[in-house]
Amino acid sequence: MAPSHHSHRRQKQTRHAARLGIAGGVTGVLGVGAVAGLFVVVRAHGDRTEPTPRTVAARTSATSVKGPRSGGVRSLAQLKTGAKLDVSTPDGFSYSLAAVKAGTSDRPLASTRTAPPNGATLGYVDYVITNTGTAPALLDFPADLFVKRSFAAGTARNRCMPQPGAPADMCTLPDHTDVVNTLGFAAPRTKDEDQYIPAGASYLVRVATDLPVSTSTGGRDLGLYVWNPRFAPDRRAIEVPIP
Repeated sequence: MAPSHHSHRRQKQTRHAARLGIAGGVTGVLGVGAVAGLFVVVRAHGDRTEPTPRTVAARTSATSVKGPRSGGVRSLAQLKTGAKLDVSTPDGFSYSLAAVKAGTSDRPLASTRTAPPNGATLGYVDYVITNTGTAPALLDFPADLFVKRSFAAGTARNRCMPQPGAPADMCTLPDHTDVVNTLGFAAPRTKDEDQYIPAGASYLVRVATDLPVSTSTGGRDLGLYVWNPRFAPDRRAIEVPIP
């Protein structure tokens, strides 16, 4: 059930305002090729000096959200995923997360504005988020990308933050998340400037680092974890296994 008007307003005050972007030109999902572009919202996970990560969720604008245009992955059945992780929020929303693939790219998201420096690249992980509830749920992005600290490039290593529950040699950099494919499900609907994923719907999303990693970084050097206290009340990182 969606939160009340007043609790919804309080929730808005505590989360990042994400902006609309176009998540096109994404490549490398199981060798399928480019994932079709969507008008979607971007979640930014920035200043890791905060004691706790702020609640973040999708926001919309006048631009409508659309489904896949052409080519690429078109259904959930086309994706090979790892074991699912079920999470829920104090608001009563519930989701399952299942990782698809980890990799690197100089432009992992269409919203990526700054190219990595020479000799470096950016890391990403694709995962599926499903609304497991019986009503529309806030389009939220619970997971963050972790990288082995030795692969964070240059001064980015100083911004790579360890988290309890994750391996000691892994840390998380500032990142962004885009929805890259609605996988044939209905697009999110807008209410009070937020977007809601339909009950039972699954979307393919990509979380990518804002700061560079070494070009020698491989999929095994990246991980996907949930550590936002909205989803991990004990504040210990929980792994979403990458197949």
